[in-house]
Amino acid sequence: MLPQKFIAIDIDGTLYDDHDHFDRQRFNRDYQELLNKRILLIVATGNSYDAVQSIFQGCPVDTFVAENGGRIVINEQDVISHVHPQPLLKDLIEFLVQQNYHPDLFSLSGASNTFIGSKFKDVPVPFYPHHHYFSSLAQVNEPIYNVNLNWFKSHPQLSAIERVIQSINNAFPKMVQATYSGACGIDILPYGVNKAAGLKELISHFPGRSLADVIAFGDTSNDLEMIQESGTGFAMKNATPDLKRVADQITQRDNNHDGLLYEIENQFLR
Repeated sequence: MLPQKFIAIDIDGTLYDDHDHFDRQRFNRDYQELLNKRILLIVATGNSYDAVQSIFQGCPVDTFVAENGGRIVINEQDVISHVHPQPLLKDLIEFLVQQNYHPDLFSLSGASNTFIGSKFKDVPVPFYPHHHYFSSLAQVNEPIYNVNLNWFKSHPQLSAIERVIQSINNAFPKMVQATYSGACGIDILPYGVNKAAGLKELISHFPGRSLADVIAFGDTSNDLEMIQESGTGFAMKNATPDLKRVADQITQRDNNHDGLLYEIENQFLR
């Protein structure tokens, strides 16, 4: 049956609390109740599809906008993929090495594996279920959706991370799109890739539906376009200021108090 509405949710800082947990039983119940009302819940995340499969193991959700819009999966089938061209990827990695931004983790998100710079072998990466280490691009044998830098140990000010983002975007105009992904991380995507563009491509598979039929929830800058362009955009109570400025509404509770599920239940399931 064709959905009448769609709810697009981010994971980190939105569904997840600050300890990367969520109430699975409550989520599963709400998901089914939404379906009964012809509302399809979509996960729209910067995480890899590999990671979201692990996160939602045992959950019925099967529609994903992964890699910040770079990879769209419906019922375990890839329907759209946007990856970095190999020559550009080589130039980008050389640039990042030269700039020496001192990240605590550097990774490339592939189709089935995450490739982590070999100098970070001692860093625990439980959030990457399948990963390999590489010291040269020749060892990366998959298309790459996303290049990620993270400072989860050093916790720099957001303004410092924003300067890094600007320097990357200035160095590769209309070639890549660096964006803040939350938790002291940067995602570097193919130019034009974002969650709103991914959602638009996904919704095109449902005749007569558009972004106007989407209610979106997010918490940080990589949700910006999604919150702006969806029919209704909710910023989490804990969201970054830039997201709150463009949102239609702000949730009553934050991510540590089930703010997403509380809002879904009150808005759509009462």
